[in-house]
Amino acid sequence: MSLMVSGLAYEMHIQSGITSFARKRLKAQVAARGGAEYAKFLLAKSFEASAFEESDEEAESFRILAKNLERGIGVFGIEVEMGASSATVDILPEAGRRNVNMLQDEDWEELLDQSGVPEETWPELIDCFMDFIDPGDEHRLHGAEADDGFYKSAGYEPKNAPLDTVDELLLIKGFTPAIVYGGPPTNPRDEPLRGIAHLLTTFGDGKVNVNTASREVLLTLTARGRMLDDWVVDDLLRERLGEDGLANTKDDGFASVAEAISKSGMDPVLADKISVSDRQYVRVISIGDNNGVRMGVWAVFEVARNRVIPIYWREEHMQ
Repeated sequence: MSLMVSGLAYEMHIQSGITSFARKRLKAQVAARGGAEYAKFLLAKSFEASAFEESDEEAESFRILAKNLERGIGVFGIEVEMGASSATVDILPEAGRRNVNMLQDEDWEELLDQSGVPEETWPELIDCFMDFIDPGDEHRLHGAEADDGFYKSAGYEPKNAPLDTVDELLLIKGFTPAIVYGGPPTNPRDEPLRGIAHLLTTFGDGKVNVNTASREVLLTLTARGRMLDDWVVDDLLRERLGEDGLANTKDDGFASVAEAISKSGMDPVLADKISVSDRQYVRVISIGDNNGVRMGVWAVFEVARNRVIPIYWREEHMQ
């Protein structure tokens, strides 16, 4: 009898733990969604940022974030408290990434190099990508069209149109999950692949917003056939933080492309490849937390005056 009682008590303890975890996960999910809603509100208010009173100390932090978003500057690490739960929110213009559909061969080479993809595989990857999205059925030297064994075996043909999502790279010959998202290399003696998905988008006109792009993305920019020097990228990252050297403050960002080039030492030929204010499409990452249980929301919004429209949304439990 005592064994039966002990077993029942143990089972009740397990069930209680499961119920508690499910409750925390639900609250974390609500917090993550709340963080995304806060981001939407902040994006909407960014069109009214100039109307905020400078002397309103209570709204100063909010005003600075809205003002920076108005100028196309990403903001990150925003803490949103919701009772026992909280959300950490990043709001980043998609133009801080490279538009995969507009990459030229030299852009791909820098991108693959940054991600640790072996150089000997670059020609096939680049040509297969171009064959997949171009409208014709003529092969590039190392490419693959509908008559290739890879596509016949897969049961589909090249899209012959631009990608709608970065995930579609997995449909292209040669693009493995490790190349796209990062993972172990084919040769176990090589370094792990860092992935390319986090550097890419399918939104925007292809210009890179240097007010929000990461170091990795900036290093994929090329001028006169050469990637940017490390010192140029370092100067750009430092100068865009303003005199105080702090993110999410009112002196952040470059006011113009000319200023970005002047202060960073970038080659002026890059003027047509970069921007400082593009925020038509914005990525929101909201991580909700409740007592150590976390849920995430990853979303992309199309932003314009009087509307903030979600065009991509994904939710996921985080370990």
